[in-house]
Amino acid sequence: MFEKYRGKWVAIAVTKRDRNLQPTSGKVISSHADRYRLRQQIAQVSDVCILFAGEPQYPLFL
Repeated sequence: MFEKYRGKWVAIAVTKRDRNLQPTSGKVISSHADRYRLRQQIAQVSDVCILFAGEPQYPLFL
């Protein structure tokens, strides 16, 4: 997935979670270089995870 969608935000519809409610399975439903446009595309999906497939373009603070 990271090679196919390199440098894009990816929305995954969660199809299965483990006992700690962490996603373990899903299906890619959309991808876009702009995170905000991606969110507009998936507004109707109830259980979704969004991730960036690549190195962040800006520093992340944890």
